[in-house]
Amino acid sequence: MTHRVPVVFIAALGEPGRTWQPVLDILEDLTTVTYDRPGIGRTPHRPAPNPPLPYSAFADELAAELDARGVTGAAVVAAHSIGSLIARVYADRHPHRVAGLVHVDGSIPQFHVVPGLESAQDGADGDPDATEIDVVSGEVEVLYAATPTVPTLVLTRTPGRWDGANPAPSGAEELWLASQRILARETGSPLIVAEHSGHRIPTEQPDLVAYAIRAVHTAATTGRPVRLAAEALAAVGAHLDKH
Repeated sequence: MTHRVPVVFIAALGEPGRTWQPVLDILEDLTTVTYDRPGIGRTPHRPAPNPPLPYSAFADELAAELDARGVTGAAVVAAHSIGSLIARVYADRHPHRVAGLVHVDGSIPQFHVVPGLESAQDGADGDPDATEIDVVSGEVEVLYAATPTVPTLVLTRTPGRWDGANPAPSGAEELWLASQRILARETGSPLIVAEHSGHRIPTEQPDLVAYAIRAVHTAATTGRPVRLAAEALAAVGAHLDKH
């Protein structure tokens, strides 16, 4: 019964499902589902006029994709970066399809850390046919989204290791960490802090992400609370936020 609950992965902005491969390799005993949003990987672009879309559109596309694959029951949803915002709206619109949630350094609800710094294009850099995110409408959806009462964990990057290559914009570290703490508080979740990773935790610390997913999956399939061990967290290079 345990392995019948699948794990559905939502990738970061413009990234294909295969970016989760380091995590998938560790979770080979579980049923896992990845997908590419339109215009990413081998999935065709959305047809013209292809206007900017809020997260509800991405969430409903995921539900339709899972229906097409025959995945109609509740699943543990693991989401990275902008995928976390899609997951929050997905859980609000399709609560019966969510058995647990793992937010991996989820983007902040307002999306932009510094206006003009980040592109809202969900596709390859410079792709003229990529879909833009309707950031304002999307933020409203996230703010109104109901918090599901399912096993949840929130992971965040190592403080000071912004994206692994570039320094954080002024004030961004504080804003990002505050957002992760608020999400953890709202979901009744511990906040797990990576010790060796920038934003790309699924590829920089896949053991940590896999550990968190397995903990939520176990809780979702047994009906017990999420159980974390300090020693196990240390072994995968993480600790609980002490805030």
